[in-house]
Formats: sequence, C-alpha cells, structure tokens
Amino acid sequence: MFKKSMLATAINCSIFLGATAFSMNSFAADEVEKPVAQTQNTADELLEEEEETERIVVTGSRIRRAEFSEASPVQVISGDISRELGLFDAGSMLQSSNQALGVQYDSSFGGFVLDNGPGAATIGFRNLGAERTLVLINGRRMAPAGVGGAPTAADLNLIPGVMIDRIENLFDGASTVYGSDAVAGVANVILKSDIEGFEFDVSGTKPKGSGGEQITLSGMWGTTFDNGHLVVGAEYLERDAVSRAGNDWAKGCNERIWETNDGRIITRNAPTGPTARGDVDTCATFPLTNRITVNNFYGSLYSTPGFTNTGIPGWSETTVSMNTYNQFSDTAGWIPYDNDGDGEPDYAYVDGNGDGFIDVDLQDPRYAFQQSDKYNDSDYIAKNQRYSLMLSGEHNLQDDNDTTVYYEGLYSARKSPQVYDGAQIFEWVTPRNPYNVCGVNGVNCLGQIGGDFIPTWVRPVINLQGDRDYAEVDVSQYRAVTGITGNLSALEGIGLNNWYYDVYVSQSASSGTDIRQGINEERLKHSLDTSVLNDDGSVTCGDGTDGCVPVNLFSENIYQPSGGRLTPEEEEYLFIERYIKTEVSQFIVNGFIGGDLFTLPWNEESVAMILGAEYRKDKIESDPNAATSEGLLWGYFSDKGADGTRFMREAFTEFELPLVRGQSWAEEITLTASGRISDESFYDTAHTYSLKAVYRPTDWLTFRGTKGTSYRAPNLRERFLNGTSGFNTVFDPCVVPTDARISDPLNPNAADGYDAGLDERSDTTLAACRADGLDPTSLGLGTGDADFTDSYSVEIETGGTEELTPETSVAKTWGFVLEQPFSEDFDLSISATRYDIEVTNSIAEPSAGYSIGQCYSSDGVRSFCSRLGRDENGQISLVDGSFVNVGLLTSKGYDYNLYYSQEFILFDKGLDVSFDLQATQTTESLFDILGSVDDNLGEPDVPEWRGTAHLRMEYDNFVFNWQTQYIGGGREDWLDDDEEDFTSDNIGCRGLRNADGSEVLCREVGFTDDYFTHTASVGYEWDNYYIAFTVRNVLNEAPPRVDPNGSWSSNNVPLGVGYSQPRSFVLSASARF
Repeated sequence: MFKKSMLATAINCSIFLGATAFSMNSFAADEVEKPVAQTQNTADELLEEEEETERIVVTGSRIRRAEFSEASPVQVISGDISRELGLFDAGSMLQSSNQALGVQYDSSFGGFVLDNGPGAATIGFRNLGAERTLVLINGRRMAPAGVGGAPTAADLNLIPGVMIDRIENLFDGASTVYGSDAVAGVANVILKSDIEGFEFDVSGTKPKGSGGEQITLSGMWGTTFDNGHLVVGAEYLERDAVSRAGNDWAKGCNERIWETNDGRIITRNAPTGPTARGDVDTCATFPLTNRITVNNFYGSLYSTPGFTNTGIPGWSETTVSMNTYNQFSDTAGWIPYDNDGDGEPDYAYVDGNGDGFIDVDLQDPRYAFQQSDKYNDSDYIAKNQRYSLMLSGEHNLQDDNDTTVYYEGLYSARKSPQVYDGAQIFEWVTPRNPYNVCGVNGVNCLGQIGGDFIPTWVRPVINLQGDRDYAEVDVSQYRAVTGITGNLSALEGIGLNNWYYDVYVSQSASSGTDIRQGINEERLKHSLDTSVLNDDGSVTCGDGTDGCVPVNLFSENIYQPSGGRLTPEEEEYLFIERYIKTEVSQFIVNGFIGGDLFTLPWNEESVAMILGAEYRKDKIESDPNAATSEGLLWGYFSDKGADGTRFMREAFTEFELPLVRGQSWAEEITLTASGRISDESFYDTAHTYSLKAVYRPTDWLTFRGTKGTSYRAPNLRERFLNGTSGFNTVFDPCVVPTDARISDPLNPNAADGYDAGLDERSDTTLAACRADGLDPTSLGLGTGDADFTDSYSVEIETGGTEELTPETSVAKTWGFVLEQPFSEDFDLSISATRYDIEVTNSIAEPSAGYSIGQCYSSDGVRSFCSRLGRDENGQISLVDGSFVNVGLLTSKGYDYNLYYSQEFILFDKGLDVSFDLQATQTTESLFDILGSVDDNLGEPDVPEWRGTAHLRMEYDNFVFNWQTQYIGGGREDWLDDDEEDFTSDNIGCRGLRNADGSEVLCREVGFTDDYFTHTASVGYEWDNYYIAFTVRNVLNEAPPRVDPNGSWSSNNVPLGVGYSQPRSFVLSASARF
C-alpha cells in the first residue's frame, strides 16, 4: 500500500517550531485520530514494524534520512489547522507568520504599481523582500506569474488553499540546495497526496460590514492500487470586493490624525474659514476636484453653478492672502480671518453672499473627492475568483530497482477585477481656446479688482467617469512535473549502499492580461490647443482630416459630485484602451544521485552524499499595445513590458557526517556540508557553500548552527524590463521657492520676480544647481509651462539593465532545542535561534527623492544627476529609477518557540491539550544605500516583536482552537523626540489652546501601537464528516491608525503590515467517502 508513511507523519509532527505545527484529525472511518503526542511517542515502535527503515527528505536538504536531525530552523504550518482558523489561501497562511516582516503585498494594493501586477499575493521573510524568498511546491521551484512589467515572484493567489497539506518554512539561506533567490528562506507548499476516496470541502466567510464574503468549494478524489496512487482535485474560491464604505475601518476618508507634544491624539482638519458646520472637519482636504487653477492671484476657483464671488460666472474663491487683501481691501466680501488664534489675521476668506460663512465648503463631497460616492464605492480590497485543477500520482514499475514514475499537474486561473476611484486630470488650457472662461472668448477674470482684460491660461482640475477607474485583470498558470526515481542497486557491488537517483522535468507557463481605459493625453492636448471659434459660432479643432473633436473642459456636465461625464462624442474621441499581456515560462531539468558514500570506522555510521545538476530556462515576453508602451493615457504610467530569456546551469553536492552517535558525552554530533556552482547566462560563475552542525550532549538538549552563502542573480524584471513608469511628487531644490517670488496680481501673464532676501536655500544647494547647468534664481519663474513651483509630479521610469551584478549573502543561525526529560506525562519543548543575514551588492530601485537629493546635496553622489531628465523649461520631466547595485541589506534577530502538550482524563475520556507559543525579535534591519543608511527596525512594518500563541484542545469528537497574534508597535524614521517637530502651524492644532492659554503643538501621527487580535474555532467530527465554526478577530480589534502624511497607508490603516480585517464568521464543512 502506498499510503503516507508513518515515519513521515512522525517527523512532520516533531517539528514544533511553529504555532500551527500539528495536523488536525484525519477523518479515519472508525475513530478519531489519536493525539499527536502519542504518534510522537510511538515513532520508534512504528519504525520497528516496518520491514525496512524508510527514509524521507525534509525541506532544506536532499538527503534522505531515517531520523529527523536538521540544523536549520524550520516551521511547519498545518493546512488543516490553518483552515480551522479561517485561512483558506496560501497568502494568508504565509503572511500571518511572524517572520513575514516588511510590507507584504496582497489584494489590498490594487491602486499601486506592483511588480506582479494587481491582485497578486507574495511572501517576503525577514524584511528582505519577495525576490529573496523562494517559493516551492512539493519541493520544486514555483515560477513567477503576474501581469505588467515583469513579474518577479510566485503568486500565492494561484495556489489552491484547500489542497494544501502543509507549508514547510525554512528560515535560512538555502542557495546550495535550491539555487538562486533562497536568501531569506524557503516556503515549501506541500499539496495533499494521500487521498483515498472522495473528499469534499466547503466554507463560507462573512466579515462584519458590507462585502468581503468568501466561498470556497473543493473536491478531491484519490485511489491507491497495487503499484501506485492517483489524486485529482478541483477547487473554486470567490471573494467579493470590499468597498471603502463597506469596511468599517476604511469607511469615509483619510482623516487627519495628529499627536500633541503632551501625548494627546487629535483628529482634526482646521477649516479655512467659518463654515455652517463649525470646526468639525476631520477628513483630508486633498484631492480637491471640480475646480480650476487660474494663472493669476486667485489660485483655485471652485465650480458654483448659478453663483459667483469673483465676477466669473459659476466660479468662486475661498480665500485670498493678506498681501492681496491689503492691495485690494475694498473688494466686497473679503473678510480677514485669524486662523491660528494669535490675534493677527492670516488671510481673508470670501463671503460673497453675506451669510457670515465662507462661500465654498471644501469638505463638501462636490469638492472633497474622498467624501464622494465615487471614492467610497471604490475597492478597498478587490474581488478575487480562482479556479484550480490538480493531478498527482506515481506508478511503480515493480522491478528490482523499485523504479517509480511520478507526475504532477496544476492549473490555476484568477480573475481580479479592480474598481478604482479614478484619477484627476489637470491640463492647462491656452487662452486661445474658445471654452476657456478666462480666455479670448471668456470674461475679464480680473474685473473684480479693476484689472484690465488679459486672457490667461486656466487649468481645470477634474475627475471624469470612465477614466482610469476600472480594470480587468486575468492571470493563469499551469505547472507540469514528471520524473523518475529508483534505487541504484548495482552500486552495492562496489560497496555503495542505499544509492538512488531522482530525475524530473518541470514546465511552467503563465499568462496575464490587464485591460483598462482612459483619456488619450495627446488627443486631449491636440483638441485643447487647436480648437477655434468659427464665424458661424461653431467650434472645430485639428486640420479637418484627423477626426479631432473639440473638447470643452468647462462644461457644467463635467463639474459634478463623484466626477462628471464628457459628451458621447468627446468620449469616443478621447477614450482609448490600455492593454498588456505578459507571459512567463520556466523549464527545469533536475537530476541527482544520493546514497551512503562510506562508513565511519569508529561508529559504523554511514556518510551520506548527494551529487546533482540542474538546468533552468526562464523566459518572459510582454505584448503591450501603444497606449501602454507609450504611456498615452493621461497621467498614467507607461509600461513597455519585458522580453528576454536566461539560462541557469548548476551543479550541487551535499554531505552529511554523523561523527558521533550514542556516546556518554554526546548523543549526537552531525556535520552537513553542501555546495553549488551556478553559471547564469549573463553573469560570472558563482559559488555558494553551507556548513551545518548539530550537537546533542543528551537526548533532550540539542545545539545547532549553520553558516552559508547564498546567491541571487538579477531576476527577469531587473534584467529584461524594457521600461515602466509611475508618477510621484518630488521636491526640486533648484526651483525658486514660493516665499522668494514677487508677483504682479494685475498682470497674470507676467513672470514672477525673485527676491534673494527671502530665499532660505543654502549656498551649497545653489552651487550644486549651477554645476548642473541650472539658474536657481530664475528656474520656475516663467509663464505658461515655464511657470512652476518647487513641488510637482514627475514621471519615474524603471528599466532592466545589463550592468547589474548578482547579489551575494551570508546567513548564520545558531541556537538550541530543549525537550524536557523529567516526565512522560507531558511534552515540553523550548527553543531559541539567533539569525544573522547580510546581503551585499544588493539590487534596488533608487527613489526619485533619493536621486535628486544625491545630485544636489553637498555629500551626495553626483553621478545621480545623470538620472534626472529636464525639459526645455528646466523642469524635471523624468527620473531614471532603473536598478543599481547599491550596498548592504541586513536582517538580524531571534526566533523563540515553546511547545507544551499533555493528555488528561475528563469523564473517562481523553482531553488532549497543546499550547504553542512563538515569537520573533528583530534586532537589526538596515539598508545601506551607497553609504546612506536607512534603519528600518521599529518601523510599523518591521516591529521589534511579533508573536503568536495557539491553544488547542481535543475532547471526544470536539476540537477547540484559540489563537492570539501580536504585532508590536512601530515608528517611522522621521519621528523623534525633538520638540521642533511639533508646531502650532499644523492644520490639526491651528487655533487651539491649552487650558493655560498656550498654543497646542502637534505633528502627524506616524506611529502604531501594539496590536493584538484573537481567533477562536470549535469543530465537531462524526463518522466521515467534520464541521467547524470560526470567529476571526473575536474582539473586532481595529488596527492602529496613522495620518496619511505620517505613514504609508490606505484610509489611515498602514499597508502590508498584517493587521486583521473586521470580525469575520467562518463556517466550514468536510466530508470523506
């Protein structure tokens, strides 16, 4: 019978280094499975019953062992127990582990430009990124999958969750065993293979709030025959989207959250003038929509149909500066306002209708886009549908060499539609445009203050329905493995015993598409720049042959809450489809032989050896249309895709020396050594090694240590990315600051002047700008496109390069495992492991701010200036964010584990209790970028402490679980205890006074408090059936909230940290036949 071996079960159960290291009931037809502790205690008896000692392989080694004695730290996550706790996908199982440090990407990142595209989930251990954590399925590499650019990591959302038997996490460098990328560790997903008959599983999840309901259906069938077994399965998962309004913690908007210097928290956004609602604003004001920016002293004017306080029909102002007020103080409706309560007016608010309130309420959803229905109906967590088909089996040829042919097949496809809130358009409209309200055919926009009629540029700031607000994302992947393994009996004639071979071929291929629509930027500019008013009153544009349609960006149908609409003719002309298809394939041939090389003369123990080779071919091919590759959508990034092929040829070996066994002074001393030679098609040959040691002075105490090097060749994205871009706001130190500008409000088309006495920039900065060929006393002081401030949006382009060199790393671990020997009534195990990883020559994408800072700072690297592209007006138009080898990455800390189990008798029945506690303490997490050190330790996504406690009880046919997860608090780097960070000028505390009359000082909240969440489940088994009820986040603990300017977040919740969703109820059922 080819059932799961008893030894394998015992060894899996003995790895206690994880909060979910123990399997749940296996649905035996006639009785409930006995406690895991009993299985452990009888492992020796089971071995004696087998005719021949069976040897198995554990993650981190290819050597087949008859006993578990692994030096590397390994955590086993049980699929059954994870599902009992309400986790039904590989991403959730892995990302909930304590070692998942750093930002972890999942379906809540739909609005960001990600390496694997929208809807993907990845895993990165030790804050070293997903590209340095290798994902395996059944011990073999899982290929990247995704869409857009160049996917870099395995997509966990393509792994069927109910089919997972367990996940073995190795927290050590493992390049000598598995090759490139295994720097921070390995996640080995083991799918079920010991199915006999039919298994059906169904589950449903209902979170608190609206949306997010999930259903999972799975069916598997397996059979065992005389010389093999066969398993087939199918799984379907569907999770509904959660809108921002539907999630209790994302409902509403990004609030402004402040901390005061005496430790209070304030949620407030001070209004810009008296409003009918009073001082109750909490939402972030920006982004403001349904407004125009006029190239004169007004700044922004807001759409107010049927009313004006500026003399421009349908457009009104909110405030004017005191300088402007003093020049034109007799203007009706301008009222000085003391915003900070110091007795001096800060500006004048505009009350044109005389009701005592500011005319334009900037918290009105008409203007405050985050309070609009469009924003609140967009996805907080995107919808996900996944279909999976699985096949595995083996066939023994029943020959003298026990030759066995095995095969695996997995196909998964996911659909991840993304509903976005859209994006703004802010395009300057020439004074010649006939629709421009301040243009040649408009009104005198300076008439209110007695100015002459001077046509000027105007920039509408608007949101439009159908523009970049929806995407269809589909990704599929198939994976096929076939191999042959058997004994090399002929070698016994020359004294080589227990030798075997294993050769397999693996082929994976994925295909992903991303389709969305938006406004063609070139057509929009063409229409706005060429539109003219004809003598007959009609408006035309273009040359009459190019199909140009006049676009009126000042039409009332555009300025609507949640965004307006263009006319059908305008939409047909402007809207285009953005499409990209990405295909990634991986072909692997791997083969090795292994066995006992010789016997040590002093203890008759065999020295095991592995010798093997691997060939891998990775290929990526992208097919973007012109809208994608050329970045034709307004304000949207370009993506030229990636195309390329690389080859990897490797040879590897591994030795295990059992130096001491069963001595009075040492129960065991075992040394393991492994090495690999890697020849990548574009880089020099690399060599890696690993040394491991296990020392057991007694059978209840084990000391262990490892040291080894790992290797990561530049991945497909870093090597073959043709170019992808995004947009970010940057600060340009060479542009004349706003405070140093002198303007003439009566001549809006004149360039501003420069006042050197108001310029606070250093001489060093000014000199660096001049060295780059710029005039820092005039840059930005122009008209039209040459008029810009020192803070603006810039396109950042990233591309692959041939100039990279591979990363190398050194990983060290050492620690102990103590298993109490004093009583057979209970099991108690305690372990601690120190880990130390240093990655040198690390590959990174320098941020735009970093490149600009390096170019213009006194101690910067001037070569970064070549990464900045400026247009004809001197404005930065493009930042080259391509990959570079920059320096050092470190990750250091401790893993602690405690496991206790005991059987009690309660009412003549056994009560089995187990308690598993694990914690990770991070002591160092540095990123040294060319000498500039970024210390990530203690930030919200890299807390010093994370921990999990799991209590499990089995009584009769009942199973109860209680799990508590802990995420330590964190603080962003920019926070410190310096009182200068606190100021009364912030809009959170402006105008507020303490009880003693002093000003309230505050700053943005950029820290998180300690966070605990609890999960409880109860299950019941009878005959061949099992049902479980689970409550996740029992106490409905809300995650810590930060200010949107204080930490990377979505609706005030830090992204990718692992905080729980609102309380969820899960009902699952299983049947076995």
